[in-house]
Amino acid sequence: MEYYYFKVYVGCSLTHAPAEFRSSVERLQERLKGVCQVLVFKGLADANIPHDVYVYDIRGCVYKCDLLVAICDFPSLGLGWEMATQAEKRKRPLLAVAHREAKVSKLVIDPQLPGYEFRRYDDLCEGVFKMVVARLQLMEAALPFWRRWFRQFIFKFSTKPIMRYRY
Repeated sequence: MEYYYFKVYVGCSLTHAPAEFRSSVERLQERLKGVCQVLVFKGLADANIPHDVYVYDIRGCVYKCDLLVAICDFPSLGLGWEMATQAEKRKRPLLAVAHREAKVSKLVIDPQLPGYEFRRYDDLCEGVFKMVVARLQLMEAALPFWRRWFRQFIFKFSTKPIMRYRY
């Protein structure tokens, strides 16, 4: 199924994560592009000025996404900031995931916030992909019929793929 009218932002640790993990996240983002719009974070190579990273990641991605997927395998203050912005400030859906054997703070595991969900995975690309698609299905089912139809209609006939309409 396609959910191209939903924008998904995948956030993770970049500074403390190994190259293999970062390449797995990039593969996940490429796979998600087949079912929804993916907002891509500023990479380590693009991060010359810290303020640019904040403006791009927080204002350009977190504030525009319909779902934030936070991969919490490695420690990251930036990811925590993105998660707090999405869950506390914007009150939008957030799917936090971590590998079965990763050590994750209890704060991340169960904050009991509306729209927040924490899950464990075995395979980053396959497992998280299935979790995201399932979450998008729930988000779509929660939309009233007329909004769902309107979003699909606008997306099909719009010349700009990024919509300003919020549900």
